[in-house]
Amino acid sequence: MFVMLVSLVVLVFGTPEPAHAQAGTPNEVLAEINGLRIANGLEPLVENLYLTLAAQNHADWIAATRQGGHTGAGGSTPADRALAVGYGGGARVSVTENWARGPGLDAHSCVYDSWAPSSAHINNMLTTWHNEFGAGVALDSQGMTVYVVKFGHELGGSTPSQPTTVPSGPASTPATPAPLVQPIATAKPNTDDSVIHVVQFGQTLWGIAEAYQINMVTLLEQNYLTEDSAIYVNQELLIVPARVENKKDADVTRTPTEVATPTSTSTATRTPWPTRTAISVTPTPESNQPGEFFINVFRKDTLGVGIGLVTVSLFGIALLWFTSSRLK
Repeated sequence: MFVMLVSLVVLVFGTPEPAHAQAGTPNEVLAEINGLRIANGLEPLVENLYLTLAAQNHADWIAATRQGGHTGAGGSTPADRALAVGYGGGARVSVTENWARGPGLDAHSCVYDSWAPSSAHINNMLTTWHNEFGAGVALDSQGMTVYVVKFGHELGGSTPSQPTTVPSGPASTPATPAPLVQPIATAKPNTDDSVIHVVQFGQTLWGIAEAYQINMVTLLEQNYLTEDSAIYVNQELLIVPARVENKKDADVTRTPTEVATPTSTSTATRTPWPTRTAISVTPTPESNQPGEFFINVFRKDTLGVGIGLVTVSLFGIALLWFTSSRLK
């Protein structure tokens, strides 16, 4: 009886938890990405062990802290982490990054289910600007597999030698080098100084921005796009807006043929307004000389008025005499 009881206790409390295992390896995720590239007519990328080391370090940090994202230890960026392990050999570099985490997430599901539906992530995987990549895989305390893949290329300087130490975690063997993908060919300015880029297969917004040395925010704003917007083959992207002429300068340089002219060819003669003759009135100075009024009355220009007054006076006198004679 005692033996059966001890066996039951051991069975209930002594059963060890099942060990978790990573669902994929760095080589598997890199192989899945290159398979996707070949299916889309692109050259495979070359593994760079500096990028693999930086990717593994970030995967380990995500697994330890369970803080997913592109901002890593100490606020580092993908480029910071690549430079910290020696990528670029002191030259300027360009680095982008994909990451994912999930329970039992294998390499194929990570590439096709987690990253491929996102335009930002598939743009990285189908890049024609970067020519190297590296991957890291880790397992967190919750049994979730963490994947990190870094894509990059050097903007100057010679290719650095590969590190002599292999990154911690699953072994990663460099892939066979493939021909480097040529950078994006930039378009020439038009007659109005504008620059329009026609998107080719496999090109990304980040690659186009770097090729033209234009700020990504500016590129997105003037094309009404976001970082998650998908671009397609033969799509035209505005890189440099057209020249805007100064209105003042345009008015100075305008030719006579640019001046608007009336559309009607008939001419109408406008009758001028009649000219008014100014009349000057000179006031007659006042005079206090006696009898001057009567002298003026019989002047030539007032003779008619004087005769009228005399006639009225005589008629009044006659009427007065006739009336008085009748009353007697």
